Amino acid sequence: MIIFDFDQTLVDTSSLEHLRRNRNWAAVHQGMRALQPYEGITPLLNSLVEASQKIGIVTNSPVAVPQRFSERQRWRLDCIIGFHDVQRRKPYPDSLLLALERCGEKPIDSYHIGDRAQDTEAARAAGIVAIGAGWGSLEFDMLRQSQPDELFMSVADLREFLLTAIP
Repeated sequence: MIIFDFDQTLVDTSSLEHLRRNRNWAAVHQGMRALQPYEGITPLLNSLVEASQKIGIVTNSPVAVPQRFSERQRWRLDCIIGFHDVQRRKPYPDSLLLALERCGEKPIDSYHIGDRAQDTEAARAAGIVAIGAGWGSLEFDMLRQSQPDELFMSVADLREFLLTAIP
């Protein structure tokens, strides 16, 4: 299973961060309409679907944010886990483990792609391969210092790695 973080990994949501901090979710939803996924994300997701990989999103945002966005993009996802789905959010592994459970998958041969050190920490605690998404990270030095198993600076490099690594 391939699990993605949402903000700064699939989509540059930095322009909405002030709204998220203030929990102004109506304005976040409105602002999301103008945003696009990072270049290469939609082809990557389509390639993973074609390779019969289960795909999920685990985010510390409410589920409705990535759910509405992914519906507009016509992404085929197997699950989305958000803020309200678990009591302990990343850096705890609970949300990643819930995604695996909902999809009937195990940590072995699963990957989590995220832009923050807390993503690396959560993936490690869940027994999942931790991949750093450097292309969107607003905290790159902390991400690098967290020593993810792999660190990519482009979606194209991540795509090449995943399509080579998955059976």
